Amino acid sequence: MLKIMLKACSVTVAVVAVSQVVSFATRYAAGQPFTLFVFLMNSILPVLTAFPAGLYVFWQTARLKRALAELRELHVKLEAKANRDQMTGFLNREAFFEQFKMARRWTDTGALALIDADHFKKINDTYGHLVGDEALKLIAGAIDRTTRELDIVGRIGGEEFCVFLPAASRDDAVQIAERIRIEVERLVFQPDDGKHYPLTISIGVALTRGHHLTSQLMRQADRCLYDAKGRGRNTVVVEDALAEMAERKTSETG
Repeated sequence: MLKIMLKACSVTVAVVAVSQVVSFATRYAAGQPFTLFVFLMNSILPVLTAFPAGLYVFWQTARLKRALAELRELHVKLEAKANRDQMTGFLNREAFFEQFKMARRWTDTGALALIDADHFKKINDTYGHLVGDEALKLIAGAIDRTTRELDIVGRIGGEEFCVFLPAASRDDAVQIAERIRIEVERLVFQPDDGKHYPLTISIGVALTRGHHLTSQLMRQADRCLYDAKGRGRNTVVVEDALAEMAERKTSETG
């Protein structure tokens, strides 16, 4: 409020100064004397009109600025709520794939990692869904700590996460995926009387190429994830590893 009053005072002083100069020039040009009464009137009338008007205008402007700031903050919150998974803070399914498609416009290379929590149904069935949610939060935290700042991370299903690694080579993708897997494996999860319950994940990684559609990449990553589950879980399988296995089987058959 003090700042508003100071602004109103500065405007009033300016109006008084302009009024005095104009009045003096007008009377001087007309050959009329510039008396004390004229000086007082040129001072008092602007104060009685300009100061209240300035005070009102600046007060309304400040209110409008506060309202706009609150509106912007609300918009940000609503946008975050619409695009973010409320439990993990990651992008939700729709927002993830939208950002994934946008990212592929500026890079033809990278890797798509599909992550699934191992034996998660057993946790929910044994300890309940609230405990299962705590396990998911721990896993999400591990993923968040081990991914890069430029990586796009989303929760695309109940216990399923997806990470796009822009411009990542095969070696980069393997290193990051292994980092995530190890970080989850090290988590301390004690749902029952302090007893440790091991948390693990399986990861399928598809290497992206410019001509691949999103649906194709997802199918490739899903096949790798299925293979990781078949290998006993807590495993990372990369797309070209499956291709090598298929080639070996073909050569052996031939």
